[in-house]
Amino acid sequence: MAAVLLPSCHHKPTMSEMGVTLDTLSVKHTAQLVPDSAGSPCCSVDLSFITFTNPEHAAINDSILRSGILSPEYLSLKRAHISPKAAVDSFVKRYTADYRDYYSGIYTDEADSSVVTIGYTLDTDIMEGLDSVLVYKAHIANRQGDILTDYTKYLNISIKHKRILHLGNIFVHSYEDALSEAIVAQLMSQSGNKSIEQLHEAGFFVNTAPYATENFILGDNSITFVYVAGEIADRDKGEIQVELKYSTVNNLLKR
Repeated sequence: MAAVLLPSCHHKPTMSEMGVTLDTLSVKHTAQLVPDSAGSPCCSVDLSFITFTNPEHAAINDSILRSGILSPEYLSLKRAHISPKAAVDSFVKRYTADYRDYYSGIYTDEADSSVVTIGYTLDTDIMEGLDSVLVYKAHIANRQGDILTDYTKYLNISIKHKRILHLGNIFVHSYEDALSEAIVAQLMSQSGNKSIEQLHEAGFFVNTAPYATENFILGDNSITFVYVAGEIADRDKGEIQVELKYSTVNNLLKR
């Protein structure tokens, strides 16, 4: 695949000029663990999924649906094309069935219903990124009883190539070490730490070596790496974004 176009002074195409039309598929569904029981715990699914309506962009919808924004990733087990509505309906049906299969055997009327109440929420948005790239933003909240996992996943979609871009599409071969060093340098700059040792002491990269996440945003002038809470630092630091100007990693970018 050809490399992504780097920032330039030429006209940046709009979504309309790229022939992109969008729609939003919304689903709200609640299922009781014990049907027709007023005090039964339940699972809920609330999905707002932006889709590409152009027939030539059907492959993009497939890629998004299999990108991990729906968890568990039931759809990853099958590679056949599936329409967004059929995919969402299938996810809701399987999610509900798995909920009842798992919890029905352990729940009793005396148990705290909040412990076995679960829910999955997906809210999506689209931003214009670099040249013919659209940034697909998926905010996901997964509740399992009293535990809430809340994070945002970004997908960079090349309209020109009709696919999701990964770091290997953007950076030269064996980019990993140099890009990780650039991320560490920027993180030190924005956090006020002057060495990797100070970063460790501040709670960054304590249990993992520095790396570039595939959760990133291709902006007009920079690439921003987005680490979810607890991924590279103490969870109480929340989501961490590290923005690198393209000029600082120019030697690593594909031409």
